[in-house]
This record gives sequence, C-alpha cells and structure tokens, in this order.
Amino acid sequence: MKRIACCWALSLSACASGGTGGEVATPVSSSEGGPGSTSTFADAPPPPPPSASAQSLLEQGLRLADADPEAALQQFRQAEKTDPGYALASYDAGVVLERMGRYDEATRAYDDALAKDPGFREAVENRANLELRRGKGDAAVRILRRALEARPKDPSLRNELISALIRTGQSKEAETEAKALLKDDEKNVGALLNLAIIFRARDQLELASSVLNRAREIDEAQPMIWLQLGMIYLDKDQRSEAIEAFERAAGYRSDLPEVHNNLGALYVETNDYQAAIAALKRALALYPDFAEAHLNLGNAYKGALELQKAEAAYKEASRLQGAGPDVAYNLGLLYLDNEMPGVERLERWRVAKKYLESYLADASGLDEEESKRVQSYITEAERGLEREKKLIEREERRRLRDAKRAAREAEEREAQEPGGAPPPGSDEAGADEAGSAPGDELP
Repeated sequence: MKRIACCWALSLSACASGGTGGEVATPVSSSEGGPGSTSTFADAPPPPPPSASAQSLLEQGLRLADADPEAALQQFRQAEKTDPGYALASYDAGVVLERMGRYDEATRAYDDALAKDPGFREAVENRANLELRRGKGDAAVRILRRALEARPKDPSLRNELISALIRTGQSKEAETEAKALLKDDEKNVGALLNLAIIFRARDQLELASSVLNRAREIDEAQPMIWLQLGMIYLDKDQRSEAIEAFERAAGYRSDLPEVHNNLGALYVETNDYQAAIAALKRALALYPDFAEAHLNLGNAYKGALELQKAEAAYKEASRLQGAGPDVAYNLGLLYLDNEMPGVERLERWRVAKKYLESYLADASGLDEEESKRVQSYITEAERGLEREKKLIEREERRRLRDAKRAAREAEEREAQEPGGAPPPGSDEAGADEAGSAPGDELP
C-alpha cells in the first residue's frame, strides 16, 4: 500500500538584499571587483592589494572549487601563507569549508577574514548565516548588531539583522526594522522580501503577495522573490504554480539549497522520483547537513523503490538536527509497506511498530484524526507480525511433513532396488524373520 510520507519537509530562508539569512554561503569571490577584491562597508578603508603570487593562487583555487573543493582549499591556504593579510583568501577558504560541512573551521576562516578586513561585508553576513544555519540565532543577532554599531545605515547589514530577528521569532522588532529601512529606501527589495516573510508567517497571504509583487516590479530577477512566491503558492495548495516559481528561483540562482529541497519535495508529490532525487542531491551538495533534504531524499528513494538508499537517507536525517519525529514516521512506513532487503520477515514488522510508536510518543500537536491514523498503522504492524508468525508456523509444519514424506519415499525406492532391504513391516521382511531364530545355523 502506498502512503504519503508525513510532513514532507519544506524550508525557506529569510532573505535580504546582498545577503540571504540562513542560506548557503555567498558564492566564492563573487564580488564585482574580481578575485582580488572584497566588498567593504562604505566608510571602511579598503584592504591593501594582494601580492601577485597570492592572487594567482586564489584564482587557481576558484577554478577548482566546484570539482575539487579540497584542492581549492589548499590553494586558498597557500595564498594566506604567501600574503598573511589577504582577507579574501581566508574568506574563500571559509566558503569552501562551509560547503564541505566543516563548520567550526569555516567559522575560524570567516573570523580570520574579518580580523584582516573588518569592513568585509560578505564575511560578516556569512558568519552570521552560519550561526543561523547551526541553530544559533541569538549569536547571529549579536554578530550583526555589533557590525551595525559601526555601520548603522548599511542596508545589507540591516536586512541581515531583520532576517535573523525573523528566524529567532522576534517578528515585531523585525517588522519595525523593515519598515524603518523602507522609509529610508522605499525600493529596497530585501526589506520588502523580509516584510513579505513576516506577513506570510501571520497567514496574511494576500498582503504578502502584494508586497512581493511590488518587489518584482523593482527587480524581477531576484531569486528570493520567486522562492517566497513559491512558498505562498504552497500555502494556497497551488502545487504547479509553486514548482514554476521555485524553478524560476533556481534559474536565477543555482546555489540555494532551500530551492532545490522544495523542488525535490514537490517532485516527490508528482511521482517524478528521478527529478526529485537529482534536485535533492543538488541541495545536499550545497548543504550536506540539511536534515530536511535528507528526509525528502528518503521519500524520493522510497518512491523509486530504492529501499536501502531510502533507509540510509532517513537515518542520516535522524542523525542531524532539524528533522524531528517525522523521520521515525517515515521509517515506520518504509518497513510497513515493503519487504526490506536483508531484514527477516518478523523483524520487519517489529521495526515498523517500534518506529511508529516512537513517532506517536514524540510528535507534538497531533490532532485526533492524525493520532488515530498512526495508531491504525501500529495495529496493522501488530497484525502483520501475528500473521507472519502463523505463516511461518504453517511453513514449518509443511516442511516437516514434506521431510517425512521424502524420507519414506526414499526408503521405498531403496527397497525396490535389486538386493535392497525390504522396508520394515513388509511381508517379505516378516517371512525372513519367521524362518530363522536366534542361534540357528546353516548345516
């Protein structure tokens, strides 16, 4: 029986112009000034130009970053040694480390970049976003407030702070900050986007759509506009429109793991499992510890009947923070609905029951209908276990009967062979026994 996976995981990032709260690190050396430049605050002194050899090493790293991140990291590290003040080399090392899931090292690399160039905006933003990504919203807010003390009018940092406030549940303060920024700059797309996020969180969907349409008039190619529109379409249960919006977001910017995750989840709903797997692998290549994407990848593999891969993806989601009890639910359904390779028949039902009971115990806010539905699956697992036990018992009785029959037939065949001993109890055997007695001998 095919069942819908529980709460297919969908995510979005709060966003800002010049930064995207909670999304992946800003692309390696993406500033317009080229690989030797950094984006600094308006009143910050520019960093000294790098040496030619250090810049050459960094450029080599950039060419390797996608195909061989470890080799790229070595180039960036060498550039740092060649020119100890080269902030961009430290920053690019941080970006690669973050993409590799080495978050503690990425944090140190961003801190190194900021020590060398305190006005390096992208390093501030990525440092704060990394804290958000790791669930440390308060730390992100502190980082951004500290940066804003020196640059109180910087619109990018202001938007980053608004994003962080949204992510930490401080929506009223976030709304105040967004409106203040729009008062200074009514065409600030980041502030409009953040305001739309706030309205959507309050279920004010029409107001959020209106704000996003205003942002589209200013910059239709901004990918975060389409991400937010896709979320609103999902809220309205307009799946095809949501897919189109997310695809447009990915077309404008390909390095947003949330967009690929959402597309993957929607492709699962439309039974396009191979497209889902490709999208979710892309999300995880950008953000290896994305628990929701691992959960959705499990659903995609399950739909494609790649059951062992599905189980592995679910368990990886369970290992990470953010997936919640839904992993146990989906693992329960995986075992309930499928004969798992390498798993004994009775064990399958026991495991299904265990996972579903765990979900029922840990999930919060389930309504009565949902609780009854999960309980019905637990009952199904219990019945399956009892049914399997009886089936195994019948199979064992049949095996014993067949073994006895085979032994008897073998004895009869042996008796019919020339010189073969007659089977016990036959007339021939009785005659032989009657014609001789213990102690009789031939003359």
